[in-house]
Amino acid sequence: MSTTRTLTPTRRLLSTPRPQPQSKHQHPRRTFLTLPSPPPQTLTAARRLPYPYLHLYDLIADIDSYVTFLPYCQTSRVTHWTTPSSSSPSATRRWPTRADLTAGWGGFQETYTSRVFCIPSLGIVEAISGDARTLIPISTLREHGLSDTGPGTRGVSDGGVFKSLVTRWTVSPAGGEEASGWSDVRLSIKYQFANPVYMAVSSAVADKVAPVMVEAFVERARRILGEPGKGEGEEKKKDVGALR
Repeated sequence: MSTTRTLTPTRRLLSTPRPQPQSKHQHPRRTFLTLPSPPPQTLTAARRLPYPYLHLYDLIADIDSYVTFLPYCQTSRVTHWTTPSSSSPSATRRWPTRADLTAGWGGFQETYTSRVFCIPSLGIVEAISGDARTLIPISTLREHGLSDTGPGTRGVSDGGVFKSLVTRWTVSPAGGEEASGWSDVRLSIKYQFANPVYMAVSSAVADKVAPVMVEAFVERARRILGEPGKGEGEEKKKDVGALR
């Protein structure tokens, strides 16, 4: 048990001491604890997979399932969805627009709310937190009934590990006749720490984050979609069908 100690002054100053004149050659003092904010960092990884891109896109857009297979993700829960509409092909089903996620690596953990942008026509699923803004054109967002309202009161919290965090998955059909039925999957993670100390401590594992996450997704695709040429995976009808 800790004890609170009260310090009682033993001498009272009767007058305010006069300020000492500064030398014209004296420079302002700088504290060594004032460190510049670390610049944003970007991690990337990519794989070519033998599955149709629409099937892979459904798996990527299933944010609720992230906690079951993605390393560094400890919770994932969609809290808001788009409203299905017949006005455009991409709006005939609902897509996540906001999600609560908990992620961390290198000994750090952060819980935050992400603004989610699903653009099926571009194969993009993007989750943004903190003071970052999406780079998806406004016109494209409007076509899909979306808008970026900017950081809210429940983004990356003040005093948290991350100042901003942008996670973007992109899937597209692989080019070339020899790659028919194959798809390219790319993951980009752009983040900025709130404190340079965090960057120094996590630097040893940062470069491994994106590749490990992509490999985990590859394993999930194999489990759900099955091995190419061997029929559907055991979980395809249950997991992918539930997304629609």
